Amino acid sequence: ESIGLQNFKIAKDFIIEVINRLSKDERFERGDSRVGVVQYSHGNTQELVAMGDVNITNIRDLKEAVKKLNWIAGGTYTGEALQFTKEKLLARFASDKRVAIVITDGRSDTLRDLTPLSSLCEINTQVVSLGIGDIFRAPPNSEQLGVIACEGTSYRPGLSVQRDNYAELNFLYAVNFTGPADITLLVDSSTSVGSQNFELTKKFVKRQVERFLTAHMPSEDSVRVSVVQYSGKNQQILEARFLQNYTVIAKAIDDMEFLNDATDVNAALRYVTNLYRQSSRTGANKRVLILSDGNSQGITRNDIEKAVQAAQREGITIYVLAIGSQVHESNLQALVTGKTKEQNVAYEANHLFRMPDYKSLLQVIWIC
Repeated sequence: ESIGLQNFKIAKDFIIEVINRLSKDERFERGDSRVGVVQYSHGNTQELVAMGDVNITNIRDLKEAVKKLNWIAGGTYTGEALQFTKEKLLARFASDKRVAIVITDGRSDTLRDLTPLSSLCEINTQVVSLGIGDIFRAPPNSEQLGVIACEGTSYRPGLSVQRDNYAELNFLYAVNFTGPADITLLVDSSTSVGSQNFELTKKFVKRQVERFLTAHMPSEDSVRVSVVQYSGKNQQILEARFLQNYTVIAKAIDDMEFLNDATDVNAALRYVTNLYRQSSRTGANKRVLILSDGNSQGITRNDIEKAVQAAQREGITIYVLAIGSQVHESNLQALVTGKTKEQNVAYEANHLFRMPDYKSLLQVIWIC
């Protein structure tokens, strides 16, 4: 009941959007990936719609079933619902690669519902608890959200995300531009990435390009996208130069071949800076997203700072997506800020993003 009817509708729209995004990279057919949705409220009110149901033969049927779910209202028995999900939904899945997204205000009635909130942790499931403030403007319960996401347990920890209200769900995937923008995605193609991870990166880059080109913009020619892959000192390849046609860019990304050599992010950044000098539009916002772990052979932090500062003088704003656990923190900070000593935590938080591994690029609800 604390969710409210309107918020319930927003949540359903969000779930359908998640399914749409998953559908771009996953096959939802018998023997392939599976997906299902459980709605719950108080005791024994759970409703399940999933691939494999008699009346659900494809992903379109599932989305229609989600749309038809009616708001239950009532109390909040999250533990019971998670146990139901484990037994009635996840038990159907033959794969041991399971991800569960739990949308809740994080305030389960634990006095009446004694079922553990950590129920999904016991079956090797990566749990994302998405806690959202309710209609009474009460914030989500971070402690319960942490338990749901398996924090502080011997099981694989998940991810706990909090939002103030359901309206923010509309913006989890939103990219808006208030003026013209020239965006470049700088893709690491060095040996340390590995050929399999490089293929995952290509899928991720295609997804980001699509987001940029379909974002709300003030005019049709507002956003252009370039894609550059890099490895060693003289190994930068311009795959797409400030284009607006997604089909053309996607084809170029698909055709990218793994370079499999050293890593020189400085040379790559200098290459991109020169690209903007030659081809960027006057008055356009210049943005670069670098995929990097911060490691670069024979290069010091001072070298990185100089390259970043040269880019900044051209009006380029740099964002970094660091992937993996073996990252060079000092170099990452230099890539984002271009500064020697000063540290702006808020700025770094908005320009440096982290992922635990390459597979997570496609599994997580990527809030970028």
